[in-house]
Amino acid sequence: MKSLKEQFLQLEQQLMLYRKRDFTAYLSEDFKEFGSSGGIMDKKFLLENVTEQGINKIYYDVTDFEALLLTDDIVQTRFITINLTNGKQQNRSSLWRNENGTWRMFFHQGTPVTK
Repeated sequence: MKSLKEQFLQLEQQLMLYRKRDFTAYLSEDFKEFGSSGGIMDKKFLLENVTEQGINKIYYDVTDFEALLLTDDIVQTRFITINLTNGKQQNRSSLWRNENGTWRMFFHQGTPVTK
């Protein structure tokens, strides 16, 4: 059986592929993202801007990954991504909720790392 950390790292990395089927399955209907660009996105916006095939590979290294069980049905992930094309780093955090046996992300925030 996977640890909490392994389970949620896999879910986060799956969403980094930007596939419509994953966004449909793993983003909650009330999903909201505060993007590193300063924009605010919801599930509807993301579904309108991704394709079925996604991007085919992950363009980020993930470091310092943590998964914290806040309640029986809420998990917070915290981690850093490093963009493999430009080297930019982002502090990231997500909130996941167990909805009828399926973990779905209902909030995500990405904040640029300043050096």
